[in-house]
Amino acid sequence: MEIVNRIKRLKSKLPTVDVRDILFKLLLSWVLISAFYVASSDISFVNTFFFEKIKLSVFIVSVLTLWVILCKIRDKSFIRILMILGLLVYSILGAVGYTDFSFSVGCCIVTGIVVFLTDLSEIRLKVHWSVPWIMAGALIVGFTFFVGMICCLYYQNHWTSCFDFGIFSQMFYHMKESGLPLVTCERDRLLSHFAVHFSPIYYLLLPIYMLIPDPRTLLVMQALIVASGVVPLLLICKEHKLSDTACCAFAVIYTLYPCFAGGCFTYIHENNFLAPLVLWLVYFCEKGKTVPKIIFTVLLLSVKEDAAVYVAVIALYFLFTDKNYKCNISILLLSVVYFITVTNRLAKYGDGVMTGRYDNYIYDGSGSLITMIFAVVKNPVYVLSQSFTEEKLLFILQMLLPLMFLPFITKNPKRFILIIPFLLINLMTNYQWQYNIGFQYGFGSGALLIYLAAVNYSELKNGKVLLTALCSSAVIFFGLYYHRTDYFKSYEEAAEQREIIDKALSLIPENASVASSTFLLPNLSQRDEIYELERTDKAAEYYVLDLRYQTEEYSEWDYIGNGFKLVYYKEGAVGVYKRV
Repeated sequence: MEIVNRIKRLKSKLPTVDVRDILFKLLLSWVLISAFYVASSDISFVNTFFFEKIKLSVFIVSVLTLWVILCKIRDKSFIRILMILGLLVYSILGAVGYTDFSFSVGCCIVTGIVVFLTDLSEIRLKVHWSVPWIMAGALIVGFTFFVGMICCLYYQNHWTSCFDFGIFSQMFYHMKESGLPLVTCERDRLLSHFAVHFSPIYYLLLPIYMLIPDPRTLLVMQALIVASGVVPLLLICKEHKLSDTACCAFAVIYTLYPCFAGGCFTYIHENNFLAPLVLWLVYFCEKGKTVPKIIFTVLLLSVKEDAAVYVAVIALYFLFTDKNYKCNISILLLSVVYFITVTNRLAKYGDGVMTGRYDNYIYDGSGSLITMIFAVVKNPVYVLSQSFTEEKLLFILQMLLPLMFLPFITKNPKRFILIIPFLLINLMTNYQWQYNIGFQYGFGSGALLIYLAAVNYSELKNGKVLLTALCSSAVIFFGLYYHRTDYFKSYEEAAEQREIIDKALSLIPENASVASSTFLLPNLSQRDEIYELERTDKAAEYYVLDLRYQTEEYSEWDYIGNGFKLVYYKEGAVGVYKRV
């Protein structure tokens, strides 16, 4: 008995060994050393030569040495945070080094597994109420600088095309000169852009453009407009009693949401306004403030004819969720009447409504949206067959994985009303660009998905889900868009060619009519009359050929002699010819 007591006393004097903690720190050490090797190597980690650069003995010693150091740290909160940050950095480095979306998904899955297996209860992060707003300001500036700068470099390098940046660049020139949204390069004739899409919202940017009348103003402003949606999102998060830490997380998730940056990289569109305006309208609907609600309803409707879909869906949702029936019914009816009126006017006086994007439902060839409604009613399973193809499943994953599918994690079926634009605008169509995050069609539906994620999280309040969403947003964003920082290097490398092209374009008088190759057109768009060379049959005074690539649509030999005078020519760069 005495021996047993002595053994117990001896055990009580020995330090307690937490095997799980030791193994956790060993895993952390392995992750951190592995991340260091990926970050410091000049060889891609998917290249077999990468293995030859690592000596196994050095690697093992490094892991064990760091493990011993980590074992000396008793602060479990610090160790947990270090694990999450280390794994996030490692995943981002991987996604940047191997830009395959499937690989990014794998990184998100592994990160999510580690987050869910990590005890986060010991992590106590308390932030001051002002931190979310400070972070929002920093994120807005960062997003505007990153996206705006890269777009401007692309423009200065003469790689923005006529469709669609050249169109809006010339439109704002005409708006500055005459107040009218006129273009010649959109349909190869002089017409109002509002005959194609009714978007009076553009006039909000006109005062700024008149102060700084440069196409690059539009590129910076479009990024700022999208980024500004962080503000109403934070107000929504506050309205739903989210913690300041959760508010910070949603601000980052919004800024890194892949379809927002992707849409901006196809340059300015009226759709850019959808993201902030949708969130402002939802916020004021929640607050029940009638006057701001009406103001943002009008602003949202002025974005584009199909923006009425977002207004109608939001009004329908709040019709079921609050008691302000009169106002919500009025907004719903207004959106329907507005849509019918504008689309009829476009069909009668404009270029028509783009119903061809839903030809897969208009089975009688009438081009009528009524037929589409009948198709959905008659054959709902057909909608599923059109909405869940392989390409669209990829798009769904890109839209929902950064939100950890939170928009669908709810016991309140009324919230699924707000999924309608995602289904209607992005999934039901056979127009491939509407289910591509690299184009402008995800701004409105994306904003509603983020709103649903915030509202559903306010009820779920599972920190691991939100943390995984935050990590996934970062991994996917950097995996998709970090490579665009290569444009800074490309800009320097193209300096000589850019100077040649700039010199050639400067020889064309400002009042001359021009037919230009698509990638040079935006840089010449500040004039009354310009046409896209690849599409036009119009006679112009000057013809500008982009010789950086070969095309069957035109050749420099077409303009040598044949009634044209050579103004400037540089092989492999640019050719400028004047009609004589």
